[in-house]
Amino acid sequence: MKHTIKYMAFGFMALLAAACNDSESDLLEPKLFFENQEERLEISEAPTLQYDLLTRVSSSVESQVNVSYAAGTEGDVEEYNKKNGTEYVAFDAADVTFSEESSVIESGKIYAKKLTLTFSNLDKLQEGKNYVFPVRIASASMPLVESRDITYLILSKPVRITKVLKFSGQGVAVGFTPDREFTSVTYEALIKADRFNNNNTIMGREGTLILRVGDTPLCEAERMQIAGSKEFKAAQLFEKDTWYHVAFTYDQPSGKAVMYINGAKTSESSWDTPKFNLGGADIEKGGGFYIGKVNGFMWGERPFNGCMSEVRVWSVARTENQIKQNMLSVDPKSEGLEVYYKMNGDDQVNEGGYKLKDASGHNVDGIVKGGYYGSYLTPVELDTPISIK
Repeated sequence: MKHTIKYMAFGFMALLAAACNDSESDLLEPKLFFENQEERLEISEAPTLQYDLLTRVSSSVESQVNVSYAAGTEGDVEEYNKKNGTEYVAFDAADVTFSEESSVIESGKIYAKKLTLTFSNLDKLQEGKNYVFPVRIASASMPLVESRDITYLILSKPVRITKVLKFSGQGVAVGFTPDREFTSVTYEALIKADRFNNNNTIMGREGTLILRVGDTPLCEAERMQIAGSKEFKAAQLFEKDTWYHVAFTYDQPSGKAVMYINGAKTSESSWDTPKFNLGGADIEKGGGFYIGKVNGFMWGERPFNGCMSEVRVWSVARTENQIKQNMLSVDPKSEGLEVYYKMNGDDQVNEGGYKLKDASGHNVDGIVKGGYYGSYLTPVELDTPISIK
């Protein structure tokens, strides 16, 4: 009996060893995959762009490998967006041409022979939007690496902001109704300060919820802060003559309040405020929502001296990804976008007083107030487009 058990144990160990060897063999087996799971392609002024598709094997094989490709589906795009928290648009497959639909990896080689994709009609794409074109390995004469049988080609057309508005003591009164309440909210702007005063207004309602830089001696003149019924400060200091994208979000259900600089979280706080009234009955005395200064405020107007662009107010808390991906531009029809002043000079019009047209379609035009040189904002042509890093 003892001998029988001994032999059974020996047999079991032999089987286990064989199984382990098989598993190790599976792991070492050459497999095919896309070398890059994601590739970012920046679109220039040219209407077409070419990209060389690259697949490879994990180790060289003794016989030729055949591989064919196919465009991905809308479902692949949806899955990508869900996984990455993005809002990329599917690139039209009709505008993509494969030089060949199949390729080979020759015996003893690692990489497949070059196959080129040509993207067309790129001049029709919208600036600031990201487009994605997934490509799959449709078939192959060898096993594939799991989840590496698809690559996502991200095409982006850079936004070129070359004209902005300069603030020289002006403020923009935002025409919210006196009882305009926000539960969740997002403020966004591109700013470049010529100098820092003791208190520099970016936007908001004084005493309620205002985004500004400095409040000396309580806060350094170069530090961004949220103030009003709640208050907290950013971690970093600003420098003058430098472009920054600044954002503040408050998500009422979670109570999270966050400040962002250049798309990165810089500071956060936890609040329990159910809502903010950002309107105001006496806007001529600083009682409403202002951009650039608080016109007529009894304790000083607190002007911002410098340039601004892409000023937005939302009734939702934008996510970190949404902020990072849309610093230079955003779709005017985006959900929750309440006010959008592009501040590119083209949206400043004279209709019984200087106004900024609201690009969101909600017709909340801004009224330019005061200023050292009159009630208008000075358009400034930039030597190079705004770049945020």
